[in-house]
Amino acid sequence: MRTSGERELAMESRREAAAKEGLEKIKTFLRDNGIKLTMSSGEENYLDHAEGEIVVSSAQSSENVLYTILHEVGHYFLETEFYSNTRIGLLVAEVLAWDRGHDVAAVLQIDIHHEAWQALMESCLSEYLQQ
Repeated sequence: MRTSGERELAMESRREAAAKEGLEKIKTFLRDNGIKLTMSSGEENYLDHAEGEIVVSSAQSSENVLYTILHEVGHYFLETEFYSNTRIGLLVAEVLAWDRGHDVAAVLQIDIHHEAWQALMESCLSEYLQQ
């Protein structure tokens, strides 16, 4: 019988494997759609819509990298620049991008750990609220 520590380690291993598989799927999707992905050593994550480029910090877990890419893909397909004129508009655009990114994951059959997705989304939204 496994100890709780062993169960947690096994679950983390499964999540890491799912994240790596998801990363391969999203990278293929980006390539097929002519969207460039750049991994950065900095802390910023963003979409450069004019250049068709998503920039994501590699200084985060594989799972968070995957979820961040999905979020930025959400921005790409929403084209919500017009929302960012106000603080509320920016927050609306961010929430919509998280939602659309989740939809993209479902279409691509990328496994999402919903608690981790929610935690990252809430953390990122909190940063916008504090600005």
